[in-house]
Amino acid sequence: METVGSQARVPQRTYWETRVLGRMWHFFTSVRLALVLILAITAAVLAGTLLDQAPPSVRSEPAMYAQWLSRVEGTYGVFPTKVFDFFDLFNVFHTLWFRLLLGLLTVNIIVCSLNRWKGIWRTVFPPRIRMTDAFFQHARFNARYVMDEPAEAAAVTVKKGLKHARYRVSTEAEAGSVALYADRNRFSRFGTFISHLSLVLILAGTVVGGIWGLSDPEFIVPEGITRDVGLGTDLSVQLEHFTDEYYVEGPPKDFRSDIVILKNGEEVKRGTVRVNSPLSYGGMKFHQSFFGQTAVMIVKTKDGTSLYDGPVPLAWQTREGNRPVGSFTLGSENLEVWVMGPRSGENDPLVPAGEMRIEVYETSSGALRTATNLTQGTEQDVSGLNFTFVREGRFTGLSVVKDPGVNIIWVASALMIIGLLMLFYVPHRRLWASCKELPDGKTEVRLAMTGQRDSQITAEFERVRQRVGKELRGRHAEDDRGQGGNDV
Repeated sequence: METVGSQARVPQRTYWETRVLGRMWHFFTSVRLALVLILAITAAVLAGTLLDQAPPSVRSEPAMYAQWLSRVEGTYGVFPTKVFDFFDLFNVFHTLWFRLLLGLLTVNIIVCSLNRWKGIWRTVFPPRIRMTDAFFQHARFNARYVMDEPAEAAAVTVKKGLKHARYRVSTEAEAGSVALYADRNRFSRFGTFISHLSLVLILAGTVVGGIWGLSDPEFIVPEGITRDVGLGTDLSVQLEHFTDEYYVEGPPKDFRSDIVILKNGEEVKRGTVRVNSPLSYGGMKFHQSFFGQTAVMIVKTKDGTSLYDGPVPLAWQTREGNRPVGSFTLGSENLEVWVMGPRSGENDPLVPAGEMRIEVYETSSGALRTATNLTQGTEQDVSGLNFTFVREGRFTGLSVVKDPGVNIIWVASALMIIGLLMLFYVPHRRLWASCKELPDGKTEVRLAMTGQRDSQITAEFERVRQRVGKELRGRHAEDDRGQGGNDV
């Protein structure tokens, strides 16, 4: 502290403290801000729920993502797809702007909680015991009694009645007067902060899951094939067998995949995955999601060099005809091959049963080189290469999920329930009483309870009034029910 002569100069608050920080604090205490953020997050979540979200394995490969966009253009249209892609609406939950919205709402909740802390703390610790005569006169809920005994004795009787009503009582005495304060469930006031904390934890769990979580809702594995999970893990999945069963009437009975989980090529777990029965390992869960057919293909050069030998999952649908379709690349030949199966449940004139149609494109230019049908088991010459459609097979589509934020969200949900129970089912009740000696030697007893936004407050005051009145009438008190007044 600097001094000038004999006087000390009181340090002034800086512009930063009074203007910048003050305005920032006021900005984040705004209920309007919270409403705007909640509406924006709700809109983003709705977009992420209604619009297809590109799997991580697709987003990581530009070529695959371009194919994925071309496929969803058939659903949303060319121009809307470009708009959705520009605003990252096909990847909502991993975008920077979505995380920014969550962060701002988190800060808003924390600041609002801190802003309310002082007022609630003062309401609970320490309470104001002595109230004015005007308070008792105008309180919405009030009652009056007159007793033929001193104020101290009347206060003992009132205190007894309040304790029988399960209220905690504090007193403050002075000459000829005793003030009482009674309350119950005082800690339920902090249910607000528990609820706010749960919201912060839910947002934190969402962010943790978004940053460190892993998800691929379209992980496809053909029968007999082992495929790396990717996503930064050293796991792979082998599908031993896929089975689908149906009731006689036609509805599906059971879909299940017998899979083996491998880590660095070594088996670590095996099991059967069903729709509502995932297989878990190392925090990663494998859910049964969808299934379909594969076309086992062999492609060789004229001299017998193998270029491709394996199943092609027909996991997509063509825009026209709704035929199952899949693709594979022949990198050494700069070719991309699309394989199309027949429409299910009908005679398809373009792709008859027992055949697969292939379309061969040049990878660099995208130009169609040739299109033809392959008969099962017959080797055919296509664009200077030998193609063989060996047989049909099955694939399983798994949803692979690892969400480290899920436990945080479970804890947050429990806290949310506790906070709401505290606020709505065990609300904080407060009542004041006054025992004041009158000039004629009698004692006036006044009870008052403030009007709260609680549908049960009227019944609660009547219960307490009857309990206290019973004790007072046992001491020969005159009962004068208050008619109420202005809300206090």
